Parts: sequence; structure tokens; C-alpha cells
Amino acid sequence: MSVDGLIEAARLTPTQQSLDWEQAQEQLDLRLPADYRQLVSAGGAGVWFNDLRLYSPGDSLRSHDLLDSNGVFEDLLFFWEDDPELRPADLPEDARLIAWASTSHGETLFWRVDAGNSSGVYPIYVEDGDGARWERFDLSTTDLLLGILHGTVSSQLFSDLFMDTEQVFRPYTQQP
Repeated sequence: MSVDGLIEAARLTPTQQSLDWEQAQEQLDLRLPADYRQLVSAGGAGVWFNDLRLYSPGDSLRSHDLLDSNGVFEDLLFFWEDDPELRPADLPEDARLIAWASTSHGETLFWRVDAGNSSGVYPIYVEDGDGARWERFDLSTTDLLLGILHGTVSSQLFSDLFMDTEQVFRPYTQQP
């Protein structure tokens, strides 16, 4: 399973903080992907590849709190009212985006949750820092991260100058 490979590559160790996944799913009104829950529970909330900040529910840093993801999408909806052509073309009107990670230079990673989909399996959308460009990946959270690590996933929005796969993972508590 990809999540086990990623946990091993990052040498994750579980934190003392217990996560209330049921409460998080209720607040976000969705089933969180199983691989994401397993990764974060293993200690994976932190900085991946020296650039990508993986969110967790209830994180002490509000900018890294998964529970604030609905607010990110609400901001996009306001933005799209003025510039509807910037909305991803394949995003259904009744779908919503849940922000689960971001980079240090503005890209945000989202799960696309379609109305009525409670499977916990969602396409991933990456938005550039300006909201003008989008990329879609039909991968799980951990498959995307493993693809970045192994060089099998490429993105026009992620810069190789910033993504350092030699530095697989650092917990937020060990930031410079």
C-alpha cells in the first residue's frame, strides 16, 4: 500500500496528539481519505519535500488546520463571482474543494468533493498562487506525495527549485 511506503520513506513517528477523526469529518461534512488519515496519524502533518505543508485537523497553527478548509473554498467562490472563467472547467457547480495542503509560495492542494460522494476517494486539484491556473490529479493523497518523491508525478505549478525530495519530511515542531 502506498501509505506504508510513504510512512517508511519519511521515517514518520506518531505524535502525542490524538486526532478526533469523527469530529473532523462531521465538521467538514465529508469522509476524509483513509490514506490521508493513516498518514497524518503516523506523524505526517508537517512539511514534505521542504515546501509542501500538509494540514491536520485542529492544528495549533491556523494556517495548517484542515478544519478551516471550508473557509478557503468560500473565498474561492467569492473570487469566482468576479472572475467565473478562473473556476476549474471540470468542477461541477455542486462540488466543493477542501484544502489539505499548500506550498510556501502559494499553491494550494484540494480534494474535489462532489455532492453525494461520501466514498473518501476524491480527485486532487492544485491551484497556483493566483487562482488563475489549475491542475488535476486522479491520485490518492499518498500516491501524489509518493509520485513527487519518486519523480513520477510532475506539475507545471510545483517548482523543482523548491521541492527538495532529499528532505522528505519535517514535522512542524522541527521547523528551522
